[in-house]
Amino acid sequence: MRLPSIGLVVTAALRTARRFPFVLGAAMVAAYAGIMLVNHRGGSEQEHGRLFVAVMLGLPLLFALTVFAERRVRAEALRWLLLVAGTAILVAFWAEWPAWSSQIQVLRCLQLGVAFHLLAAFLPYAGFREPNGFWQYNKALFLRFLLASLYSAVLYAGLAVALLAVDKLLGVKVPAESYGRLWVVIALVFNTWFFVGGVPEDLGTLEARTDYPTGLRIFTQFVLVPIVAIYLLILTIYLAKVIVTQQWPNGWIGYLVSSVATVGILSWLLVRPLEERAEYAWVKTFTKGFYIVLMPAIVMLWLATWKRVAQYGITEPRYFLIVLSLWLAGIAVYFTFSRSRSIKLIPASLCAVALLTFAGPTGAFTVSRASQVNRLRNLFKRNELLPNGKLRKTTRAISVAVRREISGTLRYLLATHGRAAIAPWLSDSLTQALDALDALGVGGAGGAAPTQLSADADARAILASLDLEYLPAGVGVEG
Repeated sequence: MRLPSIGLVVTAALRTARRFPFVLGAAMVAAYAGIMLVNHRGGSEQEHGRLFVAVMLGLPLLFALTVFAERRVRAEALRWLLLVAGTAILVAFWAEWPAWSSQIQVLRCLQLGVAFHLLAAFLPYAGFREPNGFWQYNKALFLRFLLASLYSAVLYAGLAVALLAVDKLLGVKVPAESYGRLWVVIALVFNTWFFVGGVPEDLGTLEARTDYPTGLRIFTQFVLVPIVAIYLLILTIYLAKVIVTQQWPNGWIGYLVSSVATVGILSWLLVRPLEERAEYAWVKTFTKGFYIVLMPAIVMLWLATWKRVAQYGITEPRYFLIVLSLWLAGIAVYFTFSRSRSIKLIPASLCAVALLTFAGPTGAFTVSRASQVNRLRNLFKRNELLPNGKLRKTTRAISVAVRREISGTLRYLLATHGRAAIAPWLSDSLTQALDALDALGVGGAGGAAPTQLSADADARAILASLDLEYLPAGVGVEG
C-alpha cells in the first residue's frame, strides 16, 4: 500500500480547513486558552478557563451547523450567517459565565455539551427520511473519532518521548509545561483537524451503503451487550429484593440505571442495522427486549428519586434524574410499541430535553431553587424563625436534626444560587453584616458569583444572627 505524499496530505488538510473554518478556528482558540492554563498565568487563569469552556462548546456546535448548512443551505452568504449566529451563541455563553456559581457553570456546560454533540448527530438529517444514511453517518463519526483518538495518542507519545530524549540525552532543558502544551495542541488542533477531515462530504449517498464493520459487530456483541445484560440482570434481582423486603430502592440506583441505559442504548444503536439479517437473529431479540427489561429499572429509579425529593426537595441532580427517567420511559414505550421506530428520535429528543431544561421557568435551576427556597421557608416558619417574612431569633428549642437541615439547605442555596435566593428574608442589619463580610473578601457579594467559601461564611453569619449553631458541609442537602 502506497503512503500518501506530503503534497496530498497538505492539499487534503487545506481542503478540510476550507470546509470547516469555524470549527478549526475554535480548536485553535481552545488550544491557545489551554496553553495559557498550562502556563498558570496567575490571575488570568479564570479568564482563560472561561474562554476555553466557551470555544470547546463551539467545536460540536459549529461542526453541526457546518454539516447542516452543506445539506440544507445553498447560498454561501447564508451559510456564513448561520455560523456567525452559532458563534454569537458562544459569545453569549462566555458573557454569562462569570455570573453563575461553580456548580451551575459545570452543569450548564455539561447540558450544552450534550445538546451540541447530539445536534451534530441528527441535525444534518433533519427533514430527510434516510434511516440507513443516518446510521452510516453516525457510524462514520464514531469510527473516525476512535481513529483520531488513536492517532493523537500515538503522535503525542512519540513526540513526548522525543522531547524527553532531547532533555536527557542532549542536555537541552525542556520545561515540564512543554508536555502539557504539546498535548493541548495535539488533542485540540491535530485531533480536530484529523477528525473533520474524515467526515463524509456527500451525505445523500450514504443511504445506499450496506457495509457493517466486523470489528464493530464483535465489540458490540461480545463486549457491550454482555455488560448490559449483566447489569440488567443485577437490576432485576435488586427489584425482586425490593419487592420481597419492601425496602425503598437505594438512592445510588439512579446512577446505575443511567449508566446501564446509556451503554444499552449505544449498543442498541450500534447493532440496529443487523436486525433484519437472518444470520444475526440474536440482534432482533436484543433490540426488542432491551427496553422491556429496562422498564422495571425505570420504575425503581422513580421510587428512589421520589423518596429523595420527599425528604430533601428538588436539587439539580435530582431534577436531571427525574427528567432523564421520564425521557427513558418515553423512549422505551415508543420503541416497544411503535411501528416506525425511527432511531433519529433518540438524539433529537434528548437534545431537545437538554436545551429545554437549560433555562426558563421549567429549567433545572429555576425549579431547584424554588423547591429549596420553599423547603427552607417551611423550616424557618415551623420553628418561628421567619415572622412577618423576616428572619428573627426564636425562643423555641431547635433540635440538632432541624439545625442540620437548615444548615444544609441554606448552604446549598447560597453556594448554588447566591444570596439573592434568600434576600427578601434578610433584615437591614443582617444585610449590612453580610456586606461587611463582602468587604473582607469572604462573603458572597451581591453581584459576584457565589463560591463554597462565601456560602459557608454567609450561612454561618445568618445562623449566628439567629443564635443557631451552623453545621458545616457533609450534613445538609444530599445530592
